[in-house]
Amino acid sequence: MPVTPFPVGNAADRSVLSGLIAMIENNPAFCNRGVLPEEQERCYRAVVAAQHLIVETAELLPPGAAALDLLAAMRSACRKYIAEAEAWDRRTGRRFQMPTFVFYQLLGAFRELLGVHVWRLGEAYDVEIEGRLNLIFPGASE
Repeated sequence: MPVTPFPVGNAADRSVLSGLIAMIENNPAFCNRGVLPEEQERCYRAVVAAQHLIVETAELLPPGAAALDLLAAMRSACRKYIAEAEAWDRRTGRRFQMPTFVFYQLLGAFRELLGVHVWRLGEAYDVEIEGRLNLIFPGASE
């Protein structure tokens, strides 16, 4: 079994984090289905919703919980996506109309960064990750 830099949390923490992971799995911006460029607004709103969910999850954990640093990093990934999308909108004067390649680069970077943190949470707290999220993690069978 690989060594993780975090202790495995208690059952209550695991339950809270399992709920977060399940909600992220169903998030339109993060699930492993194809997203069309026309869905930029939907993805933006989904990332904002994920950011709020991450904040609410952090509030449920006790002070000093090992997961708090990972949750802060996940919030930061959401903020970065939101800031980049809004900066593009300001530069062009058009809302939710990034060129396809820019949108996919931004969405891909967000998924990669958030995915690494979700994977680390699952690993550290021994939370089983199933379904669509499992397909994109290291060692997943194609």
